[in-house]
Amino acid sequence: MKRILHKLFLGKAEYNTPQKISAYRAYQTNLVKIWNNEKHHDVGFEKLLRLLLVGIQPIFPGIHFRNIVGRYGVTKRNVAIEFYVLFKTMLPLFFLFSGLYRYRITVAVSSYLLIETIVYVASLIFVSDIFVKPRSYRRNILMLFLNYMEIALSFAVVYAGLHLLGNQPGSVADYIYFSIVTSTTIGFGDFHPVSSLGKMIVCTQAIVVVAFIVLFLNFFGSKVEALHQEE
Repeated sequence: MKRILHKLFLGKAEYNTPQKISAYRAYQTNLVKIWNNEKHHDVGFEKLLRLLLVGIQPIFPGIHFRNIVGRYGVTKRNVAIEFYVLFKTMLPLFFLFSGLYRYRITVAVSSYLLIETIVYVASLIFVSDIFVKPRSYRRNILMLFLNYMEIALSFAVVYAGLHLLGNQPGSVADYIYFSIVTSTTIGFGDFHPVSSLGKMIVCTQAIVVVAFIVLFLNFFGSKVEALHQEE
C-alpha cells in the first residue's frame, strides 16, 4: 500500500530533485529583482504594488510551509503544497457544517487565509515574471480551481458568521449558495446584503472574481501563444 501511494503521488524517485534555494532565499531574491527592475521595467504605483505583493508574503503561512516541505525535494514540496491548498479549500466547509462559523475567531481565520489566496492570485497577475515555469499547466488549472472554490467558501463563512444576508437564510447551504452565485456574477437576488459592511464585502468578492477571469484569460492566452510558437 505504501508503494502504491508513493507511486501515485510522487512518481519516479529521480523526479524528486533537491530544491535549489529555500523559499526564504527565493523571497529575498524576488524582492531584489523587483527593486532593481531585473525582469520588468516598472515604476510608480505598479512597482509599489509588485513590491507589496511580494513583501507581505512572510505574514502568511504559505511561504513558511513551502520552506519546511522544500527540504524534502521538489516533488514532495509540490505534493505537500497541493494538500495545503486542498486543506484551505475544505476548512471553510468544516467551519460551516460544524457550526464553528458562529465564532468571530473562526471568521477571522477564514478571512486571514482568504486574504493569502487573494494576494497569491494578484501575484500571478502582477508579478508573474518572477515565477518559475510551471511543471504542468493542467496542475495549474486544478490549483486555480481549488483557489476559486476556497474563495467562494471562505466568503460564505464571512456572510454566515457576521449575519450579513437578508431574507433569513435557513441553513449554511444558503450562504454557500449565495457566495457561489455571487462568484459566478449571476446574482439571482433571493438573498442580499443588509448592511453597508455586507455590501462592501459583496463588492470585494465581485472584484476578486473579475481578477480570476483576467487571470484565466491571461493564462490561456499565453498558453495558446506558446503552443503557436512551438508549432
